[in-house]
Amino acid sequence: MLLTTLVAACRHQPKPLSFYYWKTQFTLNDYERSVLKNNGVKSLYVRYFDVDLKPEDNQPSPVSPVHLDTAMQGYRIIPVVFIRNRTFERLQPADIPTLAQHVFALVAQINQSQHIATTEIQFDCDWTERTRDKFFQFIQQYRAITSQTISSTIRLHQIKYKDKTGVPPVDYGVLMYYNMGAISGDNTNSIYERSVASRYNTYIKTYPLPMDVALPIFSWGQTIRNGKVVELLNKTNITQFENDSNFTRLNKTRFITKHACFNGGYYFKEKDEIKLEQVSADDLLDITTQINQNTNHRIGKLIFYDLDSTNLVQYEKDIFKKVLNHFN
Repeated sequence: MLLTTLVAACRHQPKPLSFYYWKTQFTLNDYERSVLKNNGVKSLYVRYFDVDLKPEDNQPSPVSPVHLDTAMQGYRIIPVVFIRNRTFERLQPADIPTLAQHVFALVAQINQSQHIATTEIQFDCDWTERTRDKFFQFIQQYRAITSQTISSTIRLHQIKYKDKTGVPPVDYGVLMYYNMGAISGDNTNSIYERSVASRYNTYIKTYPLPMDVALPIFSWGQTIRNGKVVELLNKTNITQFENDSNFTRLNKTRFITKHACFNGGYYFKEKDEIKLEQVSADDLLDITTQINQNTNHRIGKLIFYDLDSTNLVQYEKDIFKKVLNHFN
């Protein structure tokens, strides 16, 4: 009873703040450094590489390993490995120990390149009912070769349907509170839609893992052609189109292309419609209200996705402290 009380008390301390870093080259510009400093950020969740199937032989292989530099040496680094679910759909159980060994070896190699030691790792996989046993076996195999803390990302649907998708054998989960809607040309926001979130919120408090939460600060766009979404525009925000005379604004979040052109490395045809999606500061505060109401004060850390000045400049400088103070 005393131990439970102490653990709960630790989770109720002022919440630390962290960021995901999701680029293939780790380098920080002055603005990103200032945000980290001003918010007292001590740790970063850094995507080290993806694991996916090679087209030629359907064998799991690392994709786009990160290149680190000395900028990360002032922070506690938690490696994140994203594993595509189809990897476990094709992988045989007998091959899972080998995959765990290979992932462990590549993480160690990346660490050695900058002479750092990490004590924790996170696995990001949108596992399903069909792949849960293999993913969970992978985690158990990884745990067998290291004493590190292991965490896993958790999607809202995995929270609601935990009896089907299972609970991963990790030390804690990170609730990814975004990407909860379908990519579509309608008026909903696929990053965060309150009505969709409300279908899952009441299940959070019963999930049997300690939880951190990841909140979205990224934006993206959709190219809609002849009524259908034909392309997702990553790292795209409203400012790019507001300042481009090739586009006419239709409403708060939509533009139409006057004639064929390029913007931000993307090609648009005449009359293409651009739908921009982002999460406002008010939305971030609304999310915190919902989580406060539905987690029984179980959230330990806030992690924002993702650290990129393109994302950061969309918010006032004190937004992260405001969100942090808004959590119970």
